[in-house]
Amino acid sequence: MKKRIQISELCDIRFGFYSQPDTAGTVAYLQARQFNDDGRQIAAPDEYIQLDEKVAAHILKDDDVLFVGKGNRLFAWCYKYEGQPAVASSIFFVLRPHTHIIYPQYLAAILNTPLSKAAFSQIGGGTNILSIRKSELGAFEVPVPSMKQQKSIAALTQLYQQEIELTEQLIIQKRKIYTAIISKLTK
Repeated sequence: MKKRIQISELCDIRFGFYSQPDTAGTVAYLQARQFNDDGRQIAAPDEYIQLDEKVAAHILKDDDVLFVGKGNRLFAWCYKYEGQPAVASSIFFVLRPHTHIIYPQYLAAILNTPLSKAAFSQIGGGTNILSIRKSELGAFEVPVPSMKQQKSIAALTQLYQQEIELTEQLIIQKRKIYTAIISKLTK
């Protein structure tokens, strides 16, 4: 039987970092516009901040899960270090999962489900701009099956996202072909 556990028991929760980008910065500054609604990163970081003592405390670690807590788009994304340190902007909550209990990619997948998004929309509703409090996020319960099942669900989610990306690329190529054919036929 799958038990439901509050996020506050599964993760350490903190806020992202607020800073003004700096052209001489060396730390990637992750922002919501770099992701799509499904929690896929669609653009590389294009803003940076300087590394100092305050910023160092907010450097992301592998398997941190970023969750947007403000705005009209709700999504989660699991961070992986790719050669450059990064910090999440203040629009994100940073969830640091207790990996002996919950698999980080599974947590991101569950937070991205339509059911979870609908629940968060209800929690944060009542204003024009959705805003979820840290206590509300911490009280949100997620199903926690066995680690093996969590990893299977995370793998399925990754395959699904890859299929969506390929489908989107296919549509782009089909549009190009269609445009080229119409262009040739009308010359």
